[in-house]
Amino acid sequence: MAQTIADELQSDVRRMAGMHYALTLAEQPQNTPPPAGKYPFYVNHYGCPSAYYLERPEYYDAPYNTLIYADSLGKLTPMGRDVLRKVEWLRNDARDKTGELTELGKQQAREQARQMVELLPEIFTDRCFVDGRSIVDNHCLLTLGEVSLEMSRAHHSMRMNADASHRSSMWMNPVDKELEAMRSDSLTMARYADFIGRWAPDDVRLMGILFNDADFANGIDASALSRQLFDLACSTQYVENTGSLSLYDVFTPEELHRHWLRRNAWAYIRYGGCTLNGGYQPYEQRRPLWNLIHMGDSIMTLDYPVVHLRYTQESVVMSLVCLLDLDGYGVQTSNLDSLEALGWADYRIAPLGGSMMMIHYRSGIDDPDPLVRVLLNGHEARMPIESDCEPYYHWQDVKRYYLRKLYAYAKERNDE
Repeated sequence: MAQTIADELQSDVRRMAGMHYALTLAEQPQNTPPPAGKYPFYVNHYGCPSAYYLERPEYYDAPYNTLIYADSLGKLTPMGRDVLRKVEWLRNDARDKTGELTELGKQQAREQARQMVELLPEIFTDRCFVDGRSIVDNHCLLTLGEVSLEMSRAHHSMRMNADASHRSSMWMNPVDKELEAMRSDSLTMARYADFIGRWAPDDVRLMGILFNDADFANGIDASALSRQLFDLACSTQYVENTGSLSLYDVFTPEELHRHWLRRNAWAYIRYGGCTLNGGYQPYEQRRPLWNLIHMGDSIMTLDYPVVHLRYTQESVVMSLVCLLDLDGYGVQTSNLDSLEALGWADYRIAPLGGSMMMIHYRSGIDDPDPLVRVLLNGHEARMPIESDCEPYYHWQDVKRYYLRKLYAYAKERNDE
């Protein structure tokens, strides 16, 4: 976190993809040794899917159809024809693969599995039991499959289970219709409309470099085409030939930043502590938090190490991280312009290939004072709880803090 968000975006333009940034796992995560006598015995993990092709064919078809029609009329500039070539390649590459993992995504999942095994050798032994669960979503299922296969290579005799069921959605991808209805109330949407209006990219300039006929360009939905090309630009990091397929160059650095600002604010409204719509959106993930607490207590009596792998949507992990208020990401504000200064960035919280891991430590099966440590996307995360051994926290303090938070919300809602 030493770098500012502006520094990070400038140093790696791929981060402009926000929640669709493909996290790089090139370095071993930080690993502060536990207090003397404590060893890890349980991991509760919530992971985002690895990098995948955009979920719907129309993400590729819409910009392609606009550009190929313009080309048929001779309305594209040389730059426009080059953009069409790249869009066509991406569209062909994704045909019949939408929503599936890319090769980079598979590599991400395998690297994540290897890092977990190397980071926690006390847990990943032949006595370990790994229970993997996924929501019924193609890219989450495929991510779990890649992770499970890589872990099984490390320990052939390690007991493993992998499953996916709609029944698991209640604590892996819950839906709260009341909270979701609050997301887009009139006040919130009015403030967001004002925000995106002030941070609109120069779509007129973009049309000018793509089309050679101003009258024709005036008939194009410039804002829609700009968004579509930005989506594809962000997706090029997932595929081979990335170096020759970059679409970032059709935008100026300022335009890229503006696109990201708008997406980041929208993610905050939907999944963060935005007070414009009440500040309660992270509580949609209260069932996963209940599950974290319940499993943390239930596992205490087992005399063998356990790993629970949970793969779900990026949005679920983002809301859960905000509910846990890890590294201050539970921050609440109504000022969408302040998010960058506050350090709230979607790609820091729940990128593709990212995860939240709560690791439990003890000195023995009868240890009255187990500890926990949280890794967010491979880095040790701060919890909003006092501790005399940070980044380790006393489990009883952690449980007490979050139970009080959940009970306070339940009293507010008076429906649980």
